[in-house]
Parts: sequence; C-alpha cells; structure tokens
Amino acid sequence: MPQTDQVPHRFSKHGFSLEKAIRFFFASNAGLTIVILLLIIAFLLKEGLGFFPGYRRELQVYRIAGLEFVDLSRSNLSAHEQLASVLNRAYFAEINGLCTRELKRSQEAAALFNAFSDRSSATRELLVSNLGAGAEAHPDLLATLRKNHAASIHQALAALPATPHLTSAERADLLQSIATRDVTATDDPPLVASLAQQYAAAQQQQSVPLARLRETIDAFEAAGADLSVLVSDMTATVTATKEAIQNADILNKGRASLLAAAGHAKDPATRERLLTDARRSLAANPDIDAPMQALMLHKPVCCAAHTALRQACATILEQLPPTLSQPEAQRLLRAARSATGPFLANLANTPQRISEWRHDQPVPLSAAIGSFLTGKDWVTGGEWQDFYGILPLLVGSLMISLVALCLAIPAGVGAAIYINQFASLMEQAIVKPVIEFIQAVPSVVLGFIGILVFGSVLRDISQLDALAWVPGFPIEERLNIFTAGCLLALMSIPTIFSLAEDALNNVPAAYAEASDALGASRLQTSFRVIIPAAFSGILAAVLLGLGRVIGETMVVLLVAGNRIKIPDFSSGIGAFLQPSHTLTGIIAQELGEVPLGSVHYQALFVVGILLFAIVLGINATAHQFISRPRN
Repeated sequence: MPQTDQVPHRFSKHGFSLEKAIRFFFASNAGLTIVILLLIIAFLLKEGLGFFPGYRRELQVYRIAGLEFVDLSRSNLSAHEQLASVLNRAYFAEINGLCTRELKRSQEAAALFNAFSDRSSATRELLVSNLGAGAEAHPDLLATLRKNHAASIHQALAALPATPHLTSAERADLLQSIATRDVTATDDPPLVASLAQQYAAAQQQQSVPLARLRETIDAFEAAGADLSVLVSDMTATVTATKEAIQNADILNKGRASLLAAAGHAKDPATRERLLTDARRSLAANPDIDAPMQALMLHKPVCCAAHTALRQACATILEQLPPTLSQPEAQRLLRAARSATGPFLANLANTPQRISEWRHDQPVPLSAAIGSFLTGKDWVTGGEWQDFYGILPLLVGSLMISLVALCLAIPAGVGAAIYINQFASLMEQAIVKPVIEFIQAVPSVVLGFIGILVFGSVLRDISQLDALAWVPGFPIEERLNIFTAGCLLALMSIPTIFSLAEDALNNVPAAYAEASDALGASRLQTSFRVIIPAAFSGILAAVLLGLGRVIGETMVVLLVAGNRIKIPDFSSGIGAFLQPSHTLTGIIAQELGEVPLGSVHYQALFVVGILLFAIVLGINATAHQFISRPRN
C-alpha cells in the first residue's frame, strides 16, 4: 500500500500539542505547590517576627513598673511554698502508706456507692422531685417512676466495681443497704461511713509518732509569713504603676494609627479630623518616679526578710528525719532534700540581686529571645505578667514522641519485615490492609478512645496492689504523656510500616538470590543482607513517623492532660505518667481566643514557625536517607 504523510493537527501548526499541554498541567501544579509553600512561610514570618519586639516591650514594662523587683522575692516565696508542699505530701504519704488497708477499704466502699449513685441518679432525682409535689403528683405517674427507679437500681447493682479489700460479707451488706436505701436519703450508707471513720482513726493513730515531723513542717511554713506580707504590700503598688503604663501605651498606639490614617487620607477635611483626634489621644507620661522611690524603700526590708528566712529554714530543715518508712514518702523526702540546697543558695544570693536591681536598665532584644527559648513558664491572660517560655511545651512534645517511637518502631518495622520476608500471601492480604486502615481512623476518634477506654483502663490497672512497685503507679491522672504516646504510636505505625516495607521491596532481588546461592537460610538472608541494604530507607520511615507524631494535634490536645509544666523527673520513669502540653496543642487551644495582632497571638505563630522548622528538618533528613545511594 502506498504510504501517505500524516496530516498534522491544526493546533500543531501553532506550536501546541497534547503532550505539551499535559506537561504544562503537571508543571503548573508543581509550581503552584511551591508558591503555596512560600506563601505559608511568608505568612508565618509576617505574623510571628513581630513577637520579639512586642515581648521585649512587655518585659520593659515588667521592669519599669517594678514587677521584676517584686518577683525577686515572689520567686523565693513560691519556692518556699513548693518545698512546703513537698514536705506535706511526704508527711501524708507516710501516714497513708501506714494506713493502706484502711484507705483502700474506704476508697473501694465509697467508689462502689458513687458508681451506684451515678447510674441511678437520673430516675432517683425524677422520683424525689415528684414526691415533693405532694398531693399534686398523680398516683399512676408515681407508680411508673418507682418502677423505673427499681429497674435502674437492678441495672446499677449488676455493674458495680470490684472491692478486693472488702470481705464478701461486707460487700453483701453494703449492696443490701444500697438496694433497700430510702429514695430520699442523703447520708452515706452505714458501711461507707464506718470505713471512713476507721480510716480517720488510723490516720490519727499513725500521726502520733510523726508529731515531730508535723511540727517541723508547720514551723517551716510559718517562716515565710513575713516575706509573704512584704510581697503582698509591694504587689499593690507595682500593679497600679503597670496599669498606668499600659493605658498610656494603648493611647499612643491608637494615636499612631490615627496619624497613619491621616497620612493616607486624600480628603483634607478627613485628614484634619484624624489629626485632631490624634492630638486629643496624646497620652501623658505616667508618673513612675514617685511609686518607684516608694518601692525602693523596701530594699533593706526585703534583704533582711530573705536573710531571716534563710537562717530559719536552714535550722528547721536540719530537723527533718533522715528516712521515712514508706517508699513514696521517702522519695518525696529525698526530693525535698535535693531542693533544699538550691533553695537556700538562692535565698543567700537574692539580697545582692535586690541591692543591684535598677528599674531604668534597658531590656535587650536578646533577653526576649532567650526568655522565649529557655523560659519554663507559659503564662497568658494573667493579672500579673505574661510569660512565653516554650521549654515546657517542647519537653512535652519530645517526651510524647519518645513514648510513641519506642512503641511504634518495633511494631511498624517488625510488621514490615515479617510481611515482606516471612508472611504467606494470605497473611499479606489480611495484615497489610488492616494496618493501613488505621490511617483512615480520624484522630479525634482515637482521642475519644484514649479518654474513655485506654486512659481509664490503664488507671484502673495501676490501682492493683501487685503493680505498686511500678514507677508512677498508681496513676493519678488518666490523661498523661504515656496515654498520648500510645495513641500516637498507633497512628504512626501505618506510616512506618508502609515506608519500611517499600524500602525492603526496593532492595534488588539479586541480593537475596546471591545469598541463597551461598547457602544462607531465609532468616540469615533477611537479617544479614536484606535489612542492612534497606537500613537507610527504614531509618527514613522512622523519621517520617516522627514527623507525623510531632505534628499531631487533636490526640495530644484531648489526651495529654494539657498541663503547662515540665514533668517532675525526680520520680524517674514515673515522669512519663504525668500530664503535659505540646507545641501543637497550645496553638490549637489558644489561637481562637487571643486578640488579633496581640503579643500572645504573635507568640503562637512563633511556636508554629518553630514547629514548622522541626518538621521540615525531620523530613529533609529523611529525604537524605531515602536518596542515599546503596553500596
């Protein structure tokens, strides 16, 4: 057949083609992604970088008004109160440890009665309200309400918590008294009241040998009374000064806005009106010298109060017993002893700091940056002073991530190795979809599961006497670092599993064939050839899983406990069972409530910039491992 030349499409004559159109489509999408990323970075920087000058001004006001001077004494007073709290906890931990049996019996009886009351309270309250109506209540209605209440009692009695420290006779007697209890009764059942009295009597008996310790703690608490009165007197003065400075700043900021608007106004009348309003809003400089002179008169008194407090505390703390018999009480006593040295040293150094303090010393920008990066307090919306210290949020995020990775790495990588190297086709068809399905579960659903199921079950297990030796048991808070870490581990397992399995699949088949030819077993081939060859890809999977954990918001917001405080590491591993807060959680919790453009608002954007940099660094590191050539 004769060949004919293909007639080009009319668009091709003008340089257009389907191939070029497809290439342009995907190239434009890639370019749009880059543009969006750059816009996000620009937006974060625009909103966040104004934070440090604003925070510096707040720290200047904090110094000029004298709040910083008062805090030199307030910090020592707070440390004194915290040390007294630790000693009180040690005292009651010793007593409760010696009264463990009575305490558990009383708690179990009270918990059983409270559980019954919670389950039957709805029908009971409805019945009581109608009984109070007197003759107005219809007999048929009352009969129905009594029947419903009896049914709720039966259901409540069938689902009550266990009471291992009560005898079967005592439990039966308690259930009988609850079942036959008058619907209008408000007092506790006889056994609950009796066990509470037994516990109180045991406490009284065990407190007798600890009378000397109680006197020592009371004397230590009383030693801070003079400093407390002094701080209270100074607080009123500096608070009024700070309020005056802040009001002047607000007026000056409004005046600057009016002047800027007048500069852009085109209408002469409008410009003149704005200038007039700006002249009216000119704020008078508040009087700082007079209240500052009055405040400086407290310097000798403050120095004397700190010296007296140090001498009194040093003498009193020497009277503490060397040891206590109960483990928790002994741990708290050791914590108090370890805090005594820094506490007394700070009391000794404070008089010199008070004498050298000056309100007119400028606050450098580096002080605002350092306070943000190393500060231990994130206090916002307070009446005293706002502080933006990111350290407790960063520590919380890292501890939760550590728990999550310790659980997710063995599970995710181990599952990937088994599925890729040892599982049958049927196991692969079942296990892989199940693991990957976890990614489809909304994080808020996992948060509910953590609150209602996992946290409660873990706390109930920690109450068992057989597990009392575990650090941090029994758990006081069901919402804590460990609970959040477990749920984040569950969320990161699919990511680690999928990427680790891809890394194993990317190992050339020639590696395994050569190993088999040399007579190696399947196990030897997997662990000595395949896994080492895929190690960089597996490590990248772990890093990407860490990025997923660090960036998660909803689970940690619901389950971590949201306590902005560095955990108490004196409890060892038990620190992971304490509540905490995270970088992502603080943004989600506070961003919707702060005034637009405020220092607090900008601080949350700086937290976002830091979080963005951390996740970007993790992903960049993972990309380096993924793109690393195999030897």
